[in-house]
Amino acid sequence: MYTKDYILATTTFYNEENGTELANFFSLRNNLSKDWNYKNTVDYLQKVSEDNELDFESEIILHLNVLKSIEEKKYDEAFKGQLAILQNIVKYLQSSDNENWMVPLANTVCVDLRYLLNAFDKYYTANKKQKLERYNDFQKKFIDVMMMYFRICSGDTRAPARQSKRWTIMFIVNQMLKVYHKIKKFHLTTGLTKTIFMCPDKSIFPIAHVVTFYYYTGCKEIFEGKFNDARENLTIAFEGCHRSSTKNKKLILMKLIPLNMLQGVMPSKSLLKKYDLKIFEDLTDYLKLGNVQKFRECIDANEIYYMKCGVYLVLQKLINLAYRNLFKKFFLLANSHIIPIETITAVLKKFDDPETNFDKAQSLLVNMIYRGTLRGYLSHAHKKVVLSKKDPFPTGKQIFDKATKSINEIGHN
Repeated sequence: MYTKDYILATTTFYNEENGTELANFFSLRNNLSKDWNYKNTVDYLQKVSEDNELDFESEIILHLNVLKSIEEKKYDEAFKGQLAILQNIVKYLQSSDNENWMVPLANTVCVDLRYLLNAFDKYYTANKKQKLERYNDFQKKFIDVMMMYFRICSGDTRAPARQSKRWTIMFIVNQMLKVYHKIKKFHLTTGLTKTIFMCPDKSIFPIAHVVTFYYYTGCKEIFEGKFNDARENLTIAFEGCHRSSTKNKKLILMKLIPLNMLQGVMPSKSLLKKYDLKIFEDLTDYLKLGNVQKFRECIDANEIYYMKCGVYLVLQKLINLAYRNLFKKFFLLANSHIIPIETITAVLKKFDDPETNFDKAQSLLVNMIYRGTLRGYLSHAHKKVVLSKKDPFPTGKQIFDKATKSINEIGHN
């Protein structure tokens, strides 16, 4: 509970340069014990701050007002107060060389400011146009103060390692990545992520920050269609996760599994069971069987879920792999590398679209040969498909690598 003694203790925290205790005082999270009663009202505690001329007097008063605004569900006022606190702390950091003891406090205030931004977006009840305008304004102010904080910390290159503020730049970037991820403005994060990737020694960053950074970078690259990079970064995030962080590992796997499937790496049933991801189980089975019709139905049935995960378009790309698996099983059963297109049409009617005709089947085969999903050629004179006798069915990785190479060549041209 906030009391006179707790308020006065902030001077001790400040004089002892105890940033962790100051961060606990100013934290808005897990603050069930932070309350006031008829003896310790906000006005009374503010008066205590003023009368004792505390070092953090203005910030304490702002903080108490933020708590009051949250209690009254005035999240716009709470955001403004929290923003003012962070701006003051950042100004202090700007003027303090060779010391970083206040970084935990700044980081705590940063996270709470982002939470208040989300709370405003969720609970503000004005008309949509007004709400959007105010949200965009608050978001811009959040990014501005975070960029100021980022520049101060990234420029702290002369301080000794223990006193440097540079170790927190990944944390700052992560906060901005989370905001941009929510509004899907990934293009604005390119410069930020490039700064982190250019850091010569990433071991200075806490592992929790590293995992978060690679997760959101992977999300960004999925959105941009850079699936190889996304898979690599999400793998780093997954491997860096603590073994007990089941929830976070599940979050990463929801995006990593479809990317692995794109390269022909299927998840095991034990993995799906362990992380409660059975929604991918039928999808994996139908993909292995080459049952294109059931595979499509599975995607359509869980369309909203896959869209929320950000992997819907990735799964759509797996349809080519489903066709490849279907034809592979059929050709192995037929035990021949020459098959009439009419027979292929009949197979597609059963395992894909019942309305498939000769022209559609022929068009699909041409497309698959062009994309490298099948190796062979069509004999139009004999109306047959002739498969290569050597490796007629490339692996998922070979198909993916060829598709990626084609996209890169188009980009360079």
